[in-house]
Amino acid sequence: MKMPPMKRLPSRRTILRGAGVALTLPFLESLGPRPLRAQAVDVPRRFLPIYLPNGAPDLWLPSGVGSGDAWQLSSLLEPFGAALKPKVTVVTNLENGSVFNPDGSPQITSPHGRLGGAWLTCVDAAAVRTKLGLDEANGISVDQVLAQQQSAKTPLASLQVGLSTPFGNCDGEPCSSSRSVSWASATQPTYKLVDPFDVFNQIMGVAKQPDPTGAEAIEAQKRLARNKSVLDGVLQNAQRTRARLGADDQKTMDGFLDSVRAVEQRVVGLSSGMGGAACSLPSADDLPRVQQSATGPRQSSSVAPVYSKGAHADAMNDLIALAFECDVTRVISYMLEDERSEFTYDEVQERAFSADTSAPKGGACPEYHASQHAGGDVFATITWWNVGKVADLCRKLDGIKEANGATVLDNCVVFLGACMHGGDHLGDRLPVALVGGANLGLKNDQHLVLDQRPLRDLYFTFLNDVYGVNVNDFGQNLTGAPPTRIAELLKG
Repeated sequence: MKMPPMKRLPSRRTILRGAGVALTLPFLESLGPRPLRAQAVDVPRRFLPIYLPNGAPDLWLPSGVGSGDAWQLSSLLEPFGAALKPKVTVVTNLENGSVFNPDGSPQITSPHGRLGGAWLTCVDAAAVRTKLGLDEANGISVDQVLAQQQSAKTPLASLQVGLSTPFGNCDGEPCSSSRSVSWASATQPTYKLVDPFDVFNQIMGVAKQPDPTGAEAIEAQKRLARNKSVLDGVLQNAQRTRARLGADDQKTMDGFLDSVRAVEQRVVGLSSGMGGAACSLPSADDLPRVQQSATGPRQSSSVAPVYSKGAHADAMNDLIALAFECDVTRVISYMLEDERSEFTYDEVQERAFSADTSAPKGGACPEYHASQHAGGDVFATITWWNVGKVADLCRKLDGIKEANGATVLDNCVVFLGACMHGGDHLGDRLPVALVGGANLGLKNDQHLVLDQRPLRDLYFTFLNDVYGVNVNDFGQNLTGAPPTRIAELLKG
């Protein structure tokens, strides 16, 4: 896979530094060097794959095929709403069975572990393990191809986040196949950060890697103990920077710093309640600790009594939006849960679904994986709830203006998808929704129904036509079919 050489482009970003913090400000016109103002603004090409575990019910499918008024959101996709529909594309009939079967069959043994591991790699991890003689291996994932290509442009090459708290069953495969969708190399899974305080510290430049014994992490704990904010460490720098701004940019900066403080307060409270990194020193707490690593004993599907999945998702949405607004990274992978999630969604009220509407039904939702097997309204409700949190995030991104006049969402491909169809555990008819990317060349507002196409064709199209990486191949296809672009996804 050949990639073009990188060069660092001029930046309009300002970094406030102090006390172990490096806070990158959003775009501020007043701070752009005059020669730079005359140049074409570099389009920040962002990628946000969001992993939906356990597939989705058939209610996912929209009504109608085509563009504009020819199609409508289904009841499961209804949370995107009329305002976001013009920026949504639903792609039907993508498959990943050809990664495993020479005849392209969608039937896969150990589907949760094997299909989950292939979601962003389009590689059979078992074959790679056999070839390398290792217990844990996979192919490089598409997000990491992009991260390596764009690494010189941002402080962090990529970020991996998730909501999983108890570990789910790994379905007989190495747990790296179902607890990480992102692989930097054949032997390097990049596990997600679940603790929102860890994510916040990475965005703030406190710790490039989550090391609880590192100097930066200890400094963060001391700051917590003193009830100090990251903003306290950069206050003087911020005041000097603000004095250089025009009136409009001063308002932008003030609003941004207020939002940083609000996010910080939220994530500190959540992390403490989850037994995470924001527990006071020494880190002794009776609450169950959030499980971050790939190994260790499984918890039950319940977590601390104070834990709220909704609050966790809202905080992660804020953090993702903050990372993109500050251009800390342009590649974030987001796992809504581990594959074969066994989380109990008892804070979500079950709904009754038809093809295009839903309404409250009463009663709490049960455990996720059991709901996938049961089907019906409980499985649909959990899927609908997760789609709603993704829609909330997309609205946030669409409300942030960029230097080129577009929104963050216009400059980002949000890829919401699952590794399997649904309760049948098959590797075809994969649920796929793309949001945003209009400024990157994606055609929006359509339900695109393909003849059966490999999932790797989607990534091949992204890499070549959206992000300009210029690859000749990606993943594998045991049927022998070469990778081909999905031209219908692109503007003419």
